[in-house]
Amino acid sequence: MGKIVSEKLATKDDWIFSKSFHSFKIYKVNSLEDYIKQREKDSGLKNIFLEKIDSKKPRKKIIKIILEKLRLKLPERKK
Repeated sequence: MGKIVSEKLATKDDWIFSKSFHSFKIYKVNSLEDYIKQREKDSGLKNIFLEKIDSKKPRKKIIKIILEKLRLKLPERKK
């Protein structure tokens, strides 16, 4: 078991609070298309998920659409 070095609580000026634990970017855009273009420009990758999916479709069809975008196939069920 490790030994306790200090029992004092960390304050807002301590090193643990000086760096961000999460890295994220804020994109100021006017439309979904602008957002997609900015993300593709920053990452250099084509964005395949920001497409509208009709929520009225059955769950299996939505999963099938997503898997097709990823170029994967839904495994067959064993009978």
